[in-house]
Amino acid sequence: MTETTLRQIFYVSRGAPGVDVDQILQQSRHNNAVDGITGVLWHDGDHFLQVIEGPQSSVAATYARIAGDPRHRDLTILSDRTVAAREFGYWSMERATRSLNDGDAVLARIERRLADAPDTLRRAFAAAAAR
Repeated sequence: MTETTLRQIFYVSRGAPGVDVDQILQQSRHNNAVDGITGVLWHDGDHFLQVIEGPQSSVAATYARIAGDPRHRDLTILSDRTVAAREFGYWSMERATRSLNDGDAVLARIERRLADAPDTLRRAFAAAAAR
């Protein structure tokens, strides 16, 4: 992959007990703005599903930082692929969660963004939304 190639990683993890999702999101938005990362974070109260995308080296560094973060446990990469264009390009990091009043609207936007994504991504988000 060249540095201009966009990489997208989609992973699932379990949150550590008492994890502060708002603090993770705030920190992610700051770091991602610096690193050129976009994506979406879904939290169902126990599990995280996250898509991060951007320049290959930035995505690799971001995922390594997440993998070393004790707030995330049992990380599993569901998809690691190159993309021709950002699927979450307008989102520095969007938060989607069942506890938000606009969760259905956010979920609908995610589903539209994932229309051309691999079945793995679409099925995982659909399963998370069904919980």
